[in-house]
Amino acid sequence: MKLLFLLSIPLAIAIAWLTTAISRWTAEKPTTVTSQGPTVERLERLAHLATTRVYVADVLVGEGEGCRGAWLIKGDALLGVDMRRIQITAKDEATKQAVIRSPQPTILQPRVDHTKTRTWEVRRTTWVPWNADADKLRDEVMRRAQELVGTSAASAENISQAKISVETTLRAFYQELGWQVTVDWTASEETVQPLLVHR
Repeated sequence: MKLLFLLSIPLAIAIAWLTTAISRWTAEKPTTVTSQGPTVERLERLAHLATTRVYVADVLVGEGEGCRGAWLIKGDALLGVDMRRIQITAKDEATKQAVIRSPQPTILQPRVDHTKTRTWEVRRTTWVPWNADADKLRDEVMRRAQELVGTSAASAENISQAKISVETTLRAFYQELGWQVTVDWTASEETVQPLLVHR
């Protein structure tokens, strides 16, 4: 019995050393990510004047799918107007003055910045081994995070700032052509028909 005990000590030391060496080797091995080759799904021509970018940060706590987690969300959104819907409603050739009618600024591109977003913690809330899906919970939280970024960026204060930026940009553009313009904003529910050019 004593001999068996003495033989088990070197075996335990060897197992401990081997476990430490393997864990060190796997910890030092960098994460690799491979691509199957990106494909362009759609090419879309944009005619928007993006004048304002809003940065949003929040902490989201999600619970479901047998897990509970918290994420520090960072994101941003572009605000601007659809230039295809802008109309020149009045112009005076003699004084070089015009009135431009524009739709309200809208959120053009809300996004979650995944390089800055961090997972705070994710814990299982169930003891059933097959009933926890942390990946599904994270996907749902990121979807909600993108909605949050868009909603937060669309505040009245941000829309007002976007209007000022649009007006400044349009005035500067037309001033280069020798015109002075005034921007007339449509009501939010009012739709502006695009200006048809007859040749």
